[in-house]
Amino acid sequence: MMTRITATAALVLLAACGSASVAEQDAAAQTRVAAKPLAIAGVRIGMPATEVQTALTRDGWKVETFPGYDWATAVEEQKRQQRGASSFDLPRTGLATIQAKKGDEGLSVEFRPVPAGAEVKVVKYEAPMAGRTGAQLRAQLTQRYGAPTRAASPQLPLDLTWCSAGEPCRSAYGAAKPALHAQEDVYHKAKLILMEGGDTERVWQAQLQRAASGGAPAKSSF
Repeated sequence: MMTRITATAALVLLAACGSASVAEQDAAAQTRVAAKPLAIAGVRIGMPATEVQTALTRDGWKVETFPGYDWATAVEEQKRQQRGASSFDLPRTGLATIQAKKGDEGLSVEFRPVPAGAEVKVVKYEAPMAGRTGAQLRAQLTQRYGAPTRAASPQLPLDLTWCSAGEPCRSAYGAAKPALHAQEDVYHKAKLILMEGGDTERVWQAQLQRAASGGAPAKSSF
């Protein structure tokens, strides 16, 4: 059954993404990478879970949380994996995911455990096209993020990618730095996904393995 669209829904995606100044738009267009940290509905990569919950609740999102491992439990799981033991009985007292709804909009935020709590690693957003064409949605997204780093032909279904930190990534999937991908799916919904990038994942994995091994970060000998 199709979602009933309200008159204001046509602006929902741009509102969720935020707004950008003319100077920021010009800078993004010139560099073809994001001019500032990418965010969806105000949620950015690395944002602490407590800040995410506070911001979404303040902005009118109905928030539901789902438990996961906290840092101590993630370290214990790593230790068990190293010795081939089961981690089935480990408690889930941390935060794994937030699912949020606001009208026709849906938001999913995935977290990773860190010593200070939990931080954002993936943000997913979807909303009805609300009568917009792919060209209109592209214009709205470009107003927010600047010119995309990569874009499908205007004759093809909407498919856009924004890289960050000066990286000329070919795709948001597998990028080294945070990157954003936007598309119109087969059900005519606008979908955005913001991912942390491989560099951050590798740093986190190294930190987790050091903690599980009881070691400390390597230090220079001079």
